[in-house]
Amino acid sequence: MNFAWNPIVWLCLGLFAMAEVGNYQMGGELRRICELVGDRGSTAKAADEQIDTICADRMPTENYLRRLEGRQERGLANRAD
Repeated sequence: MNFAWNPIVWLCLGLFAMAEVGNYQMGGELRRICELVGDRGSTAKAADEQIDTICADRMPTENYLRRLEGRQERGLANRAD
């Protein structure tokens, strides 16, 4: 079997590349937050707004929170049995 043309290898490589791009973007956002927190001069309100915008993008959605609560409840119910 020729591994160079195996579609599973290419799929995994693509998923890895997507994950690395996401990590790079998150690292940039964290660097930006650190800069904004460290620079508390006359633009504190603008810095707070930018930090809030970045953090709002990282907040879990309502759908995710409902699924998480459901999993936790099922886990507790399974332990009680």
